[in-house]
Amino acid sequence: MGNVTKILVPTDGSEGSVKAAAFAGELANALGAEVTVLYTQSDEFLLEHSWGAANFIQGVPEGMSTVEQIRDSLEKEAHETVIPNTTKALGSLASEPTVVFLWGHAAEQINKYADENGIDLIVMGSHGRSGLKRAFLGSVSQAVANGAKCPVTVVK
Repeated sequence: MGNVTKILVPTDGSEGSVKAAAFAGELANALGAEVTVLYTQSDEFLLEHSWGAANFIQGVPEGMSTVEQIRDSLEKEAHETVIPNTTKALGSLASEPTVVFLWGHAAEQINKYADENGIDLIVMGSHGRSGLKRAFLGSVSQAVANGAKCPVTVVK
């Protein structure tokens, strides 16, 4: 496998991704590796937030919002909750983790980022779906493992 100096930790804020971050933090400390936390958001989520639909469901109708406003809101939410929870789970590292936010299909963006940035290892969580749920909802961890050019560790 060679030297692992760069570890990528994709996160979606789930319990599985937080567990993966904790594992990656321990591994990074043992290996002296740098860590990058990657959060991806799909454009598909813009639709549910358009015209204030998501806010109306939450009880705060706001009318129409621009795509930029919706993107800004989703990014702000990620930077206020998901990313801090993930970086906290990493524990104490020798250097601050790099944080990256990308728009697009999660598995594609994870593999593209890993390839373009010389990532040595991807450590990610699994939702533990099986059977029909996996068939209908897909598995980001499986898609990443199948498409990555570097090793992938899936933490349950």
